[in-house]
Amino acid sequence: MAKKHLVIDPITRIEGHLRIEAIIDENNVVVDAYSSSTMFRGIEEILKGRDPRDCGLLAMRICGVCTGTHYQRSIEAVEHAFGVTIPKNARLVRNLIQGALYVHDHIVHFYHLHALDWVDITEALKADPKKTVAEAQKWAKVAGHRPWNASEDNYAAVQERVTKYVKQGRLGVFGNAYWGSKGFKLTPEQNLIGLSHYLDALELQRDLAKMMAIFGGKNPHPQSFVVGGVTCVQDIKNPARIAEFKQLLKRGRKFIK
Repeated sequence: MAKKHLVIDPITRIEGHLRIEAIIDENNVVVDAYSSSTMFRGIEEILKGRDPRDCGLLAMRICGVCTGTHYQRSIEAVEHAFGVTIPKNARLVRNLIQGALYVHDHIVHFYHLHALDWVDITEALKADPKKTVAEAQKWAKVAGHRPWNASEDNYAAVQERVTKYVKQGRLGVFGNAYWGSKGFKLTPEQNLIGLSHYLDALELQRDLAKMMAIFGGKNPHPQSFVVGGVTCVQDIKNPARIAEFKQLLKRGRKFIK
């Protein structure tokens, strides 16, 4: 069989535009690949001639996921240029927002942008919920923690929920010779665990977004960073807001562990 030239354009599970070309040999192995970024953002051009205090608000529009990073780095660039040192409390608040974004982005990448390259949803529907609980407990024991949301009722509910989509053929890009491929290596029970975590992570993603909004004003694209510090002074002084942030952090930490 001759080599195949596979083109995926656009790649949609990223922020932006990307084209991937792959050369696949007769053994279905990728022997060469090329990637191309196909959209020029031009944020730097937009910033030319603008008031330096606008940098953060404009630069963070480059991404709807990791917005706070571009925001903070742009503000810091202006502060470094003018020799500005921010107050300790402002630095702590910025770090809290950045920390929440760090956790949020890792969960989004691992589960929602990447996991479905390894988790076969159609195979998860063949799993035995009871065996799935045992499988989850086995791997959690290795890590020294309790498994997340591991119950027969939950796994059965996940199967029921997703079965409706599969029967309707609503698999999107994954329906074209993707799920069901021999390239997937997980057992049905392991696939069901991954699918359950995928859905749970959607809820957690919302909680982590709330954490950023508590001190950032909103998410995505927080608004509380300014050259010289932050504007969320009243939230910093409010014990209830700090406690809310802490509670959401605990839940996120428990899920990750």
